[in-house]
Amino acid sequence: MKKQLFLGLCLAAAFTASAQVSAVKEAERDAKDGNYAAAMEKLIPAFTNPETAQDVKTWFTASKAGFDYYDNQYALKSLGKAADANAMGNALMKSYEYAIVALPLDSLPDVKGKVKPKYSKKLIEAVQTHYNDLNNAAIFMWEVKNFQGCYDAWEMLINLPSNPVLGANAPKAYPDSTLCDIIYNQGLAAWQMDSLQLSLNCFEKAIAMGYNKKEVFDYAINHAAQLRDNEKVYAIAEQAYKLHGQENPLYLQLMINGKIEHEQYAEARQMLDDAIAATPGDAQLYYVKGILFEAQKNDEEAYASYEKAVQVNPELALAQYAFGRSICNKAYKINDEATSLSNSEYQKVREEQVNPMFRQAAEHLEKALELDPDNSHDVRVYLRNIYYNLGDEENLKRIEQF
Repeated sequence: MKKQLFLGLCLAAAFTASAQVSAVKEAERDAKDGNYAAAMEKLIPAFTNPETAQDVKTWFTASKAGFDYYDNQYALKSLGKAADANAMGNALMKSYEYAIVALPLDSLPDVKGKVKPKYSKKLIEAVQTHYNDLNNAAIFMWEVKNFQGCYDAWEMLINLPSNPVLGANAPKAYPDSTLCDIIYNQGLAAWQMDSLQLSLNCFEKAIAMGYNKKEVFDYAINHAAQLRDNEKVYAIAEQAYKLHGQENPLYLQLMINGKIEHEQYAEARQMLDDAIAATPGDAQLYYVKGILFEAQKNDEEAYASYEKAVQVNPELALAQYAFGRSICNKAYKINDEATSLSNSEYQKVREEQVNPMFRQAAEHLEKALELDPDNSHDVRVYLRNIYYNLGDEENLKRIEQF
């Protein structure tokens, strides 16, 4: 009984293997008839069957079926007919994966110890001739918002030329100038997938390879800031400043923030002085210089820098706010120092010094509110305190209505 059972198991295993070999042949016929889905349905079990999984024909059949399906769909799309962008893109990428599995199997020695590749030439030809199609597939999938597929197709395009299985038969890599564009676009695709870290990695890689358009730096800084990676923000800003410093003063401000955070005040001061010497009409530079002085607790120099910023450009909301805030803080300090005086002396200080400064501060803060009402929370806080101290109920109610 045991022998019969063992024989039965052997027959069942042989039958299963035979069935999978037959399935591969059927899949080959389905693929020739243009039925890619049916072919793959038959091939999937063969990928894991011990006999067919080691047979190069299994993987060659799958690879060829995918390349042929892509070609047919591409022909339809070229004629303006309906084509499944996702299916053709996925089929193309799977074909490359199957080819990578098939090639080593086609180089194994036969029972006589001889190596007689049967499919390698066709596989290599397909791999090389469809290389540019990976970029097309990525674009097609972008159009239908399959950003993961789009990202993966570009990733395969980037890595395929260095695949060790292909070796000297690998397709020639795109020049770095083109790869930069592709990696940048990969970053955009990752961004659409809400993967900020992956997107940032792509932008940094593109920058390292020489991509120098302003937007890649802006996006990279934005992502690093959202990821709370300040060190990366400062490093990218420094790279951006060298190329686009005149276009966006934010880069210098971020660099200065980095220097301030690391208490490298002398370096920050020198950077600002050099920038001001080069562009003395840039109010933003005086504003940033005021921030630097504030970080060093040098309120008088900060006050003077903010005042200069307002003089150079009265339309700079940040400068108006900073100068108004600086005046207000100066008034608070004088008021606090006067509290030890007699009541009459204190009232005199309020009327002659503190209140006029509050009114002056209010003018600049109101201007800041007018210039940038959407980012005015801190401005309104100062204005409420000023109008409360001045007993100006009308303006206090107006500000509280914001």
